[in-house]
Amino acid sequence: MLDAGFVHTYIDTHLEQRQVNKIQHGFPSPRYWSRTDVPVEEIAEDRRRVRAAGRDSFVNFYVGVPYCIQTDPGKCGYCLFPVEEFQGNAALENYFGYVEREADLYREALSGATLGAVYFGGGTSNLYREPLYHRLMDLVRGLFPDIAPQADITLEGIPQLFSRAKMQAIKDSGMNRVSMGIQQVDERLNKLSGRKQTTRHVVQSLEWARELGLAANVDLIFGWPQQTVGTMLKDLQTLVSWNVYDITHYELNVGGPTDFALNRFHELPSTLANLEMYRASRDFLTDQGYEQITAYNFRKPGDPAGRGYEEGVNRFLDSMDTVGLGYAAVSFFGNSAIGTDRSWSFINHLSLPRYKQALEEGRFPVERGFSHEAADWRLAMLFRSLFGLTVNRADYRAAFGTDVYEEFATVWDGLGEYGFVEVSDEEVGLVGDGPFYTPMVQALLAEERYRALRERETRAAQARRAARRARRTGTDGDGAGTEEVVASPGTGAPADTEAPADAEAAAATPARG
Repeated sequence: MLDAGFVHTYIDTHLEQRQVNKIQHGFPSPRYWSRTDVPVEEIAEDRRRVRAAGRDSFVNFYVGVPYCIQTDPGKCGYCLFPVEEFQGNAALENYFGYVEREADLYREALSGATLGAVYFGGGTSNLYREPLYHRLMDLVRGLFPDIAPQADITLEGIPQLFSRAKMQAIKDSGMNRVSMGIQQVDERLNKLSGRKQTTRHVVQSLEWARELGLAANVDLIFGWPQQTVGTMLKDLQTLVSWNVYDITHYELNVGGPTDFALNRFHELPSTLANLEMYRASRDFLTDQGYEQITAYNFRKPGDPAGRGYEEGVNRFLDSMDTVGLGYAAVSFFGNSAIGTDRSWSFINHLSLPRYKQALEEGRFPVERGFSHEAADWRLAMLFRSLFGLTVNRADYRAAFGTDVYEEFATVWDGLGEYGFVEVSDEEVGLVGDGPFYTPMVQALLAEERYRALRERETRAAQARRAARRARRTGTDGDGAGTEEVVASPGTGAPADTEAPADAEAAAATPARG
């Protein structure tokens, strides 16, 4: 357990550091996903075993597209997700053919599985022409023939690319929800991203969705260059006046070689200014009747098209099953019925040519992954529950045989002194500014495990260097042997492999909105 003094020092030194939406939807960070020989077939067999035992969970299904339209500055000025520049519908339809091949590889493993939710993300998934939406749903039905009426089937897109015909095709295909990445309603601020979006695009898209009975979520970002509390609240007031029931409102993630990080950093609000924006937005939305359901999702009850979707939240602490298809897609699998040491996180190729090549060779297009030990699995489940703001103590005890408060008592107590956490006999919950500081909370909870992983990486890196020296000199060195022998336990690649920022973004936020 962490020392109470360390916890207080850690909190004090991180209060003014940018949180930048680095909420983890699993554990560990993708920088530790170094295994290149992910046994997807064995994972599929484990999935069949838990299904045969009647212990399987709902499968959340993600299908990604690599393409976004060109903007100036590139990648909307801030995006860290892996994307390719859109080259036309021929390239997009060619890509989708590869996604269909990948789906075929999963067909047997998913036979009889129960679908939880579907998310068509990106990139920009409303780049597809109308007939492709039906093919997307044909792909889903081919893997999950029996789709429950309450299943959320969401397509993500940007308002300027929606049309009445596309919305109709989306509805007719069987999708029931759209998520619109608006980011800023304010047209002046939005232009900083190079987007051509207008207020009319947004209003028209929402009107079409409402007319056709599609639930609609809107993404907004705070902490934008030149943004103030006033301009932010004006955007939120506009969404409320348009009767938007689902609002995703998150802090700008700044980093990498992006325009906002390199050229507009001086225009960004400070961390404490972002905290004021969070408080103002939370208070405004709750005053308007919205409920905060995650660290950055707000929902107003009464949506005639709504289904109670909670993106990224896992209320079940004994299982996790997400299948991701497409370029840079992320998958998670684990179930306590087969042991927590058989759970996995892995990501598809971040290179589009390599993704296609793997499928041409009949292979799963997986780039690398991470095999969880019991401590990793427990943290992954804790993070996904905490994203929904509370952790049920009885459920945690039933899943892991220990009390979530007692296991991390010094962390919860320290956070409680800052007003970020409340502990009751029933649950541990984020309160006050706690949801804003979710990344810091997660980092504290995982600190001891990350220390162990870093130490393992260091030992493996030292052993590899010794092995290279031994090969150069023709000796056995320090008895290290080959790189395969000295790599971290269970890995097929150097343990100190660093994940690029786009991999971190893809895995930390598998679905936006």
